[in-house]
Amino acid sequence: MKRFLLVTGLLLALILVLFKNSMALTKEEAANIIKEIVRNEFKILEVKEAPLVGFWEIVTEVGQEKMIVYIDKNLRFIIHGQILDRQAKKNITLERLKELRRVDVSSLPLENAIPMGEGKRRLYVFTNPECYFCFQLHEELKKIKDLQTFFFLYPLNPTSHEKAKSIWCAPDKVKALEEAYQGLDLKSPPCNPQPIDKNIELGRRLLIDSTPTLILQDGKIVEGYSNPEALQNLLNSSSGQMKSN
Repeated sequence: MKRFLLVTGLLLALILVLFKNSMALTKEEAANIIKEIVRNEFKILEVKEAPLVGFWEIVTEVGQEKMIVYIDKNLRFIIHGQILDRQAKKNITLERLKELRRVDVSSLPLENAIPMGEGKRRLYVFTNPECYFCFQLHEELKKIKDLQTFFFLYPLNPTSHEKAKSIWCAPDKVKALEEAYQGLDLKSPPCNPQPIDKNIELGRRLLIDSTPTLILQDGKIVEGYSNPEALQNLLNSSSGQMKSN
């Protein structure tokens, strides 16, 4: 009889623990916990099951920056850092933050970009003068009608940084960019290269670590080269136009 009561008690305790862990963490509860590590004003955007077993994923916004915090389901441990998946060989936290990126395109500093083309539709591209796929994308964009593209020079190494400065200082920046893509030597008068440094700061803030990276009219960020058909679909969906040009 004693053994039966002991087993029954253990089962009930286990059920209570499992029931507690299965209950969803509310945004209010998450906010009370986040206050322990974040002193500035913040907003809870999302609470969901984390890819780490036994933890909640809390997405917060502090100022204009998004942050991810993990809280274990017993509400004892907080992980304020990145989760790396050794098997998949990827940074789960960084990938998730990239999914959450959305840009207010009206805030983009277009004075630091190189415009090309004319049209109601707009596209913003972070490009590297030594990037082959950036060149391929550039050539495709030239063929698309009703599109104005803004290129943000985004060099990823010292050599491309020097080329970016020459492009920015050239009288015809689009022509200089195309010549740089083709590996031609550039000779430009000296000028203030500060816009390039500002582009690098902006790109890092947006977690841009490769080129080309596109920012669509609706603020969505797309990494990598897109073929002509995929590119048209992206432009049409972001601008609300279903008719292809």
